[in-house]
Amino acid sequence: MNNKKGLGVRDVVFIGMLSALCTIGTTIKIPYGNGAMVHLGSAAIYTIAIIFGKTYGGFSGAIGSGLFDLIMGFSPYTLWSVFIKGIAGYIVGGISHSGDSEGKSIGKNILACLMGAAWTLGGYIGAWTAVIGKFEAALLNIPSSLITSGVGMIIAIPLSMALKKALNNTSLLDNIKG
Repeated sequence: MNNKKGLGVRDVVFIGMLSALCTIGTTIKIPYGNGAMVHLGSAAIYTIAIIFGKTYGGFSGAIGSGLFDLIMGFSPYTLWSVFIKGIAGYIVGGISHSGDSEGKSIGKNILACLMGAAWTLGGYIGAWTAVIGKFEAALLNIPSSLITSGVGMIIAIPLSMALKKALNNTSLLDNIKG
């Protein structure tokens, strides 16, 4: 990992591309409950965070999820998603890259995804309560959040491990701001 301060042009371009993957992943969805959905956006965020770390995971999760909400008509959730998914990506990347593991420890990756899922669930309970207006209605969306995070974890952990192994054979990860 590069120790320079700040994000360079390359970082901004990568974050933009990875944000687009988060947006696309979130469009792959099955509606569920009171406006909730099961989608692959969490799988994208977790995968990016495990491979590239907290900076890329946080920014990509925030931008990609916020962009999805704006494009797909979920604007009441946009700021919530930017905050919730951005921090979830940051949490997953931070835990999976703690110590010298750099996303290579399956145990840390599982813990990272579980912590990201817990943060996301708590954040969206607050968001659903604020947007829907009823705490009880927000609670009905808990299963979809848990399913989305569970599916995301099941996809992200083996996918990120395989992609990380392939990317280690390139110089792509050498200058990434984790």
